[in-house]
Amino acid sequence: MSARLTHPCITPAGRPVRFWYDGQPVEGLEGETIAAALAAGGIKAMRHTRRGERRGLYCGMGACFDCLVTVDGQASQRACLTKVADGQQVRSAQPAGTPDDPLQPLASQAGTEPERRQVDVLVVGAGPAGLSAALAARQAGADVLVLDERPQPGGQFYKPLAPSHEAPSPADRQFAQGLALEHEVRAAGVVIASGAQVWAAFSPREVAALIDGRACVIGCRQLVIAPGAYERPVLFPGWTLPGVMTTGAGQTLARAYRVAPGRRVVIAGNGPLNLQLAAELLAGGAEVVAVLESASRPSLRQWRHLLSAARTAPDLLLDGWRYLRKLRAHKVPVLWEHAVVSAEGPAGVSSVQVARIDARGHALPSTLRRLEADTLCLGYGFIPSTELARMLGCEHRLAPRHLGYLTTVTQEDGATSLPGVYVVGDGADLGGSRVALARGTLAGTAAARNLGLKALEPREATEKLHRAECFQQALWSIYAPPPLTLAAVPDETLLCRCEEVTFGSVREQIRAGSDTLAALKRNTRLGMGRCQARYCGVTASRLLAELTGRPPQVEQYFAPRPPAKPVPAGALGFEKPEWGGHKPAITPNLARPVEQPPFEGTLRTDVLVIGAGVLGSCLGYYLSKAGQDVTVVDRDDINLQASGANAGSLHVQLLSFDFGTKAQEGGGPAAATLPLGPMSVRLWQEIEADCDEDLEIKITGGLMVADSEAGMRFLEAKAALERSHGIDAQVIDGTELRRLSPALSEQLLGAELCPMEGKINPLRATYAVARRAQQQGARMLRGCDVQSIEALPGEGAGFMVRTSRGSIHAGRVVNASGAWSSAVGRMLGVNIPVKGAPLQMIVTEPAPPLVDHLVAHADRHLSLKQAASGGLIIGGGWTAAFSEDMRLNRAERESIEGNLWVASHVLPAVRGLHIVRCWAGMNVNIDGAPILGEVPGHPGFYNAVTSNGYTLAPVTARLVTDLLVRGRTDIDISPFLIDRFL
Repeated sequence: MSARLTHPCITPAGRPVRFWYDGQPVEGLEGETIAAALAAGGIKAMRHTRRGERRGLYCGMGACFDCLVTVDGQASQRACLTKVADGQQVRSAQPAGTPDDPLQPLASQAGTEPERRQVDVLVVGAGPAGLSAALAARQAGADVLVLDERPQPGGQFYKPLAPSHEAPSPADRQFAQGLALEHEVRAAGVVIASGAQVWAAFSPREVAALIDGRACVIGCRQLVIAPGAYERPVLFPGWTLPGVMTTGAGQTLARAYRVAPGRRVVIAGNGPLNLQLAAELLAGGAEVVAVLESASRPSLRQWRHLLSAARTAPDLLLDGWRYLRKLRAHKVPVLWEHAVVSAEGPAGVSSVQVARIDARGHALPSTLRRLEADTLCLGYGFIPSTELARMLGCEHRLAPRHLGYLTTVTQEDGATSLPGVYVVGDGADLGGSRVALARGTLAGTAAARNLGLKALEPREATEKLHRAECFQQALWSIYAPPPLTLAAVPDETLLCRCEEVTFGSVREQIRAGSDTLAALKRNTRLGMGRCQARYCGVTASRLLAELTGRPPQVEQYFAPRPPAKPVPAGALGFEKPEWGGHKPAITPNLARPVEQPPFEGTLRTDVLVIGAGVLGSCLGYYLSKAGQDVTVVDRDDINLQASGANAGSLHVQLLSFDFGTKAQEGGGPAAATLPLGPMSVRLWQEIEADCDEDLEIKITGGLMVADSEAGMRFLEAKAALERSHGIDAQVIDGTELRRLSPALSEQLLGAELCPMEGKINPLRATYAVARRAQQQGARMLRGCDVQSIEALPGEGAGFMVRTSRGSIHAGRVVNASGAWSSAVGRMLGVNIPVKGAPLQMIVTEPAPPLVDHLVAHADRHLSLKQAASGGLIIGGGWTAAFSEDMRLNRAERESIEGNLWVASHVLPAVRGLHIVRCWAGMNVNIDGAPILGEVPGHPGFYNAVTSNGYTLAPVTARLVTDLLVRGRTDIDISPFLIDRFL
């Protein structure tokens, strides 16, 4: 069988090209993707995972990031979207990042600022919904721009024929409708930018995108989001093998590129899309082994639903009958009430185990059988792409279908909870192409009217919408699958395909108390990969619900963060003005706790610690180690606010803005803190040994680099001060700098080297020390919001602390609530001069080894290090902002751009990587020094508050523990008492 499908009306149009894949020549057609050419050549294995496994084409639409290849030195190119070219050098492995094998820049050098465009209506997505919305708005007179990531408009439904092939007339009705709509949209004057990646929506009026590889900020008066959907994951042993792909990926190969996904294809899922793929493959000459359908065979018992479908869309019902007739003619079995049990093969799919399922969705062991196949296509339904709508703060709800998923709450015309923002098509909620077309028209009309333009009454679109919705409901009823459960999925099965997290490890974490998505993410790295939890988030949420009995909640899902998909770092770097220190801001309550039961009566404890971040956990650790009865409370969960969003730097030298003219209070308080750094790093090492866990502590040294003579003089003066406080610090020249860290820029003149600096994994360390504290007897209570503190009369009477879970009688209280410490102090009438500073951080995709050191800059805000996962963590104090409506801190576009500019100028290899995630943490702003000890006039009330909190948490906790237990410390802490502010 030829891998190229045949059709009487479709012929190759692209000229033959030859490229090299892992050193072997591969033939292709100009205009097709690398994935299509590889599939035509029978090649399925692409990306290498960290554990040495292989991945292949899976989603076929650029959402899963498993078909990544290196193309002419450019890493992490999606084979499903990247076109072939003659002479291309394509390989499955990432470049080594060395001078002989560098990471080539992914984008041309950015200019001084992003390009700016202004339009009346911006439409994101060029599928049925997006195109129909654009057409309606344009026909009313609006200036309309459509941005779409795919090489051609049409979306996942129309899947137009690629330029590699041509046909004198459309090969079927679906092709014809797509071409007609595109022609009408273009003829109306709508501008369509294909291959454009929308990476963030920072407000309803500002959207950031890459157009032709260059950063662009689009201002719009009305925004229509029509991003479509992606196929939901179906998890069983072997679902990540090369050769296992979605039905949509198989259909893209077949329809757009005329390539069979394999020699022998098994198709499994739920719904008629699988029948369509099977029929199209057979028509093109491919071999289909079987089609598995999880629903029961339609029967006359469903006559009402069948009648409704026939009345509202008779043509689609007839299509389904034709597909079945085609399969019967080719003697392809349709196995109703069947599902895949496993996919097997040493390096790719070679066989598929299937079985009949009962009414509860359980496989019947007696019906197991093995089908020989090299390809398995899975189509079990879809999940809306809600990333941009959630990033903006549109209201969402949970839909209960299959695994459960988030949908955007909209009116009939797609209007959301945000004025001027519309979400339509399957990207809002699932409904099919005809619902998408109708809602798109309604949204485009409404957007135009909001602009004051006259638009025709869309009565026909409204009627079509109601018919289409009626058909869709009937179709879902006809194809109703059995209930879904994850209980039978084996522990060794991967749940998160990016980070290779198994069901067993997630179940273990849930049983151990990490029973929220946020806690699972921090403890397992689930959802931290390139697909950004698209293929594990809903599954993990469902697993949590099954194991805890708690129904999922919208706000418990992963927070929406830019970029919407990984984006080239080099395209976004733009120089920004510098400033001194951090920019303080309000510190609102950001907690999203899981509801906890109230106390039974008044809880009593000797020491109450308020705040269960890293400092509160360390206090619990040291106090319990000293035999104290200690309770640590947090209004959220352990490690979920500032500590859990920390980048994990272990600082010993002064930050650049803690010395010289930028420093607070002349830099004196920060300088007084210098001796604490080395002590605290050593304490972290002791904690790691005591916990018997790898906290990923690496003391590789810190480099603060300079690119000017003034910067070098600054480092000389700073190092001299640090040495006077006992810090090992020396200034090195450029030659020595590049010997220590060859990947750093040749433009750097030198650096200050501080050997005691390093890094730690904050996603492991806080949880490890909290677990050890609990093992020693400390109580760690979450969802416990402190609402008031009353000092009881009488010496040593203690405090009555009222919380959301009940009252706590505490002998002594320690305020370890970080940026929120001032609010706790006010409960006792104490003014604690602490402010919060929301800061953003960036992480790239995994990279080859580039830097060992913790890297900072003498003149600019920068912190850069490489994590054990391979990703570069980039920060340094760039400002984030609080969103009152969303009740979370968000990264800002200008901070992302400025941070990436500095990082890429210090480490040029950054330009050869994609950024995967930006997030916002919270820094503590005081005067450069901690606030420790008992508050004068308030016996029994202590502070344990510090900036540089992750580094200094152990030493701060140890000192306060000494005060509580012994009444004294071994070092002078007078510079850190609150008395200096009184």
